[in-house]
Amino acid sequence: MVINVPEDELTINAALGIASRGDTIRVAAITCNESIIISGANLNQIRIVGAGIGKTIINGTGLPAGSIGINILDSSLVKIENLSVRCFSGTGIMIESNENIIHKVEVAENGEEGISIVSNGSRNMIMSSEINRNILDGIFIINGSIKNYVVSNCISNNLREGIRVVGDNNLVLKNIIKGNLEEGVTARAANNLIINNLILNNLSGVGNNANDFVFANKIFKNKNDGIENRSVMNLYWANDIRCNGDTGIRLRGGAQHRVINNTIINSGNIGIEIVEGINDNLIDNNCIKNNVNQGILINPNSNDNVIRSNQLVGNTPDLNDEGMGTLFDANSCTTSEPPGLCNEINEIFVNEGESIQAAIDNVPEEGFTIRLGKGTFNESLTINNIGGNQDKIRIVGAGRGKTIIDGTDLPGETGIDIEASFITIENLTVQKFDSHGIRMSSDDNILQCVNTVDNVDDGILIEGGGQRNLIIHCKSSRNTGDSADGIDVNGNNNYIVCSQFKGNGDAGICLNGSFNLVFQNVCDGNSGAGITTTVTANENFIICNTAINQTGLDGFDIESDACLILWNKACGNMDDGFEVNNNSLVWGNVSANNMDNGIDVDGFENRLIQNIVQNHNEEGIIVFQNSDSNIVDNNKLINSKLAGILLESNDNAVRSNCLKGNNPDIQDSGMDNVIDENICQTSNQSGVCEDN
Repeated sequence: MVINVPEDELTINAALGIASRGDTIRVAAITCNESIIISGANLNQIRIVGAGIGKTIINGTGLPAGSIGINILDSSLVKIENLSVRCFSGTGIMIESNENIIHKVEVAENGEEGISIVSNGSRNMIMSSEINRNILDGIFIINGSIKNYVVSNCISNNLREGIRVVGDNNLVLKNIIKGNLEEGVTARAANNLIINNLILNNLSGVGNNANDFVFANKIFKNKNDGIENRSVMNLYWANDIRCNGDTGIRLRGGAQHRVINNTIINSGNIGIEIVEGINDNLIDNNCIKNNVNQGILINPNSNDNVIRSNQLVGNTPDLNDEGMGTLFDANSCTTSEPPGLCNEINEIFVNEGESIQAAIDNVPEEGFTIRLGKGTFNESLTINNIGGNQDKIRIVGAGRGKTIIDGTDLPGETGIDIEASFITIENLTVQKFDSHGIRMSSDDNILQCVNTVDNVDDGILIEGGGQRNLIIHCKSSRNTGDSADGIDVNGNNNYIVCSQFKGNGDAGICLNGSFNLVFQNVCDGNSGAGITTTVTANENFIICNTAINQTGLDGFDIESDACLILWNKACGNMDDGFEVNNNSLVWGNVSANNMDNGIDVDGFENRLIQNIVQNHNEEGIIVFQNSDSNIVDNNKLINSKLAGILLESNDNAVRSNCLKGNNPDIQDSGMDNVIDENICQTSNQSGVCEDN
């Protein structure tokens, strides 16, 4: 049912009083002076839709002290969109439940936080919204609230942090965060993902805690530091950090941080500072230019760091080491204190015909680089830390296809077996091994620009619960065994980024762990699924990937629960485009020209939002029997040979979809489904389709 405000009911609260599960409350371009509470299972799947930001305004002026604009109390799967929430003395929007959506909402000038997620709220999405000029934080995700998504918002001019995260495993992606009076993003928990944001003109850019992945952000013109951390084992990769008033990156908490491939320019003080007592950090391949004082400063009692292959120019000096035990290698710079650091080389060179394993076994201390020449090395490698010197070593080839680790005539061997931690492997090929190309059973390793080709088992295997490993710009192809995946991940919180998986004997990417990030990869022509998760691999982040031309199975076969499947493409696969199980959010994907269905839903409480599904031999979207309480909103479904949307189950909400050329457009074979405002031509029941 669609309830119009004020035509059918004068207020939103009055409309909620007569609404049921899955109904839409559509609010005209009016100002509503009321505090809204959404509570009860009867309001699950409810949708409140305004006429647009600045047109439909929920205004708190004159309401009692502490009033909250919208409080989603214990209902779930609620969707709020296309309206403004302004001028409440309390929080603008408070979310106390799971799996709600705030989309295209302005939250401004409220007396506490703009939006807060409390009470262990999980899997809530805040997208394409404007959160401005609130007295406290723009967005506050409280302790215990995990796996929430903050995506593509503008968060500005709030009087405390832009985004404050105190829960674990949350995603902050592609936001503009500017002009907030404290930090742009502060993360005070663990394992959060901070990716592709523009963070500028705040007091500081990013302040974070432990085990976070801070990737590819632009952090400009903040008054104090670009990045400042508080705890252990963070990975800062490929951030562009410019013109901040104090330090570009300040490591002031914990130990064992990795700062790699960042650009740090024109800081008002220091490029990278390692504060006193912060040890065992890895600083590699950064571009550090024209900072007012030191390029890299290592303070007293900050010991046993590794500083390699950084490019430093125009700093005063480029390198300054006041600690002990730090290894410097191959940094391009001209000035240092003490003198001579720019000239230090701590590398072992291995040419064709010599043994890489011998070099690994004989590294004199942690952090050494083993640099390989062009040629083929017919040996398998093991990197462990039995001798105490192998952590943090780096193995660098002359290029993929130029330096080749080859397994011909080495029966049963794995190409590279990584048991130590903080290992970096880059610029080489691993091929033709009877077992895995690369196997790692440890944490915090990096594979960059590595090919694994023509191995019998997995191209890359992460096992033993390995965590925080980064696979980036790699290619894993033609690994030929029946169960050979391009990469098989048996651990949590790993990052598979910008890599290619092609023509493998089973899946391109197989996830057997949770909270892993799979971002901007291509899976092409694998015999299994392009990307698959096993039944226990819950709560993974699968974002901006392409799965094309799998020869046997789906593009995306998500057999686990509670995954984010965002902005992916599945085209030309032999089975379905996407298959999902329970509690997943499937948003903004393209599924086209797959042999069977566009999207299979084989579970409950999934949300399918704004997907484009076209040209399938069977259904566009099918919701199977016993797969209840799903939401299918705002999708485009075109030219499926069978139904555009087929409902075989009950209690689903199907709303505001656009369908054309399907047979029929909507087929409802279940019970108690809510079907509203769909633009279509044909259905198996009368009254389902709108005419424009």
